[in-house]
Amino acid sequence: MLLPAIADASEMHAYGWCESAAQSVWPGAWAVAAAAIMGAAYWTAVVTLGRGENKPRTTWFAWGLVAWVATLSGPLERLALNRLYSAYILQQVLLVMVVCPALLAGLEGWMFRPLFSRPAPRAVMGFLTRPGIALLVFVAVFTAIHVPSVCNQLCHVRPFYHTVRISLFLAGLLLWWPLFGPAVGPPRLSPPLQGLYLLALMLAMSAVAAPITFAETVLYHFYMSGPHPLGLTPLTDQIIGGLLMWVVQGIILTGGASVIFVNWLGNPQRQGHADA
Repeated sequence: MLLPAIADASEMHAYGWCESAAQSVWPGAWAVAAAAIMGAAYWTAVVTLGRGENKPRTTWFAWGLVAWVATLSGPLERLALNRLYSAYILQQVLLVMVVCPALLAGLEGWMFRPLFSRPAPRAVMGFLTRPGIALLVFVAVFTAIHVPSVCNQLCHVRPFYHTVRISLFLAGLLLWWPLFGPAVGPPRLSPPLQGLYLLALMLAMSAVAAPITFAETVLYHFYMSGPHPLGLTPLTDQIIGGLLMWVVQGIILTGGASVIFVNWLGNPQRQGHADA
């Protein structure tokens, strides 16, 4: 009963908190606190578990935290809260395409020793990070949060706003784990399958982005009323957001797949073990 009630209130009160949050001194201050917690957990693992182990790539993790803060707080968050759909989509692009890979690139398997030494957590994580499962989970989450009937009830409603983002972030970590994360279960994908993995992701995200880009009406309640930054109409803003989701992410994924294939063709003897 809660979701229909929120949907019914969407025209009046459900989104009112966004305007107040946008006027705060630093919108998205929670993201700064979350970055501090992640950084503290990371350095605690380095200090307590890292003796005698290979040195972690701390620079990658640090840049991931910087990107996290820049994406989910400050000026970009202010624009998103002020009904700029393209800013909201840019946040998603940065979160999935920059933050998640950078954070994973800074992790080492020994950081998870206390957790993965137990059979049950290791088995669960090994299953979730299988390439097919990880891709399926991400595509399911990504698709669900862009379905208008779902997003209108969840995406900018206060009790669920950050839950939606955190869900996308966690799904993004699973998505990139088979390529950048520490080995938990199956071997890492071979270069050809890594390229195909990225191309499959591009196709799935394009299937979500294309209908948004070509829609003739504004699909999401939150962007139908109120002033829009930069003088854009809601529909123009939606088209730009769809293009960011479709074209920009497509370029990133296609470029990544191309680099993988070129490197593999130049060094075929380095091909790893494949996992379906």
